[in-house]
Amino acid sequence: MTKKHTNAAAEAANTVSARVIANYGADVELLTNQGERIIATPLKRIGMLVSGDNVSVTVTSQGGSTSARVSRLEDRSTTLSRTDRSGKIKAVAANLTQLVVVTAPAPPFDPMLIDRYTVAARNIGVDVTIVINKTDLLDSNSSAEADAIEALYTSIGYSVLRCCLTNGEGVDTLISCLHDHVSILVGQSGVGKSSLLNKLVPDLDVRTGELSKQSGLGKHTTSVTTWFALPEGGAIIDSAGVRQFSLDHIPQADVQAGFKEISEAAQYCKFTNCTHVHEPDCAVKDALAEQRISAQRFEHFTVLRENSANGRQY
Repeated sequence: MTKKHTNAAAEAANTVSARVIANYGADVELLTNQGERIIATPLKRIGMLVSGDNVSVTVTSQGGSTSARVSRLEDRSTTLSRTDRSGKIKAVAANLTQLVVVTAPAPPFDPMLIDRYTVAARNIGVDVTIVINKTDLLDSNSSAEADAIEALYTSIGYSVLRCCLTNGEGVDTLISCLHDHVSILVGQSGVGKSSLLNKLVPDLDVRTGELSKQSGLGKHTTSVTTWFALPEGGAIIDSAGVRQFSLDHIPQADVQAGFKEISEAAQYCKFTNCTHVHEPDCAVKDALAEQRISAQRFEHFTVLRENSANGRQY
């Protein structure tokens, strides 16, 4: 065997499958199928990698040092994306099966943000669980808001649960909802995602400290989207808190599909391209007048539709 063939065989023997745990810019943290955590540099042709990506990585050793290069990105089953400030589509996480939308009375509830995430989830075909967190902070006003959120989204068909880490309310139910899913925690900054994560991943400090000791790259911050395996099965991805989650890249038809109750009513409109604004025999307007569609949800729908891609290609 020639020297060239010998080196190629050695390189092939050191190519393993792995999952992206976190992206730190030039490098990514990986968990190999053998359970080893490593830092690797992706080849430029691969493009941006995100938490949850499945990749092939080639590990080479020379002179006592080891380096790793991500050589292949496997096809994604799902990709959660948002539109950035420049109008470009930015992937947030990959291979998800569930969005866990966390909201709380402090900061104030943001139903528009909830609707943005439910539209995004419907667009990529994954489940949604809405968590009303910090229930110990509810007062008379915010308690009424929480009741309204729970009633509305439950009536549409979404799972809604309440959590409080102070008294343990809903924690076991949340753990059960995460079982065998690849979920991502999303929501505003300050709604308690990090506290929930610490409860869900008991050895969180140990896991996030290991890589930091080795390279200084692995220190967990709320600005890094990070993948964690769950002890009960499945995994959870912790995302950075946001004030806004833009869906401007999603076409109008997909925005409507993201509002389940509006999409269902629209099947009975006289015109297939009904905008639900001025057309006669509009089943959506009828459902809105009869309060079978929430006025707030319809308002959010119209805002997102107006800001949508309208079928444009980015």
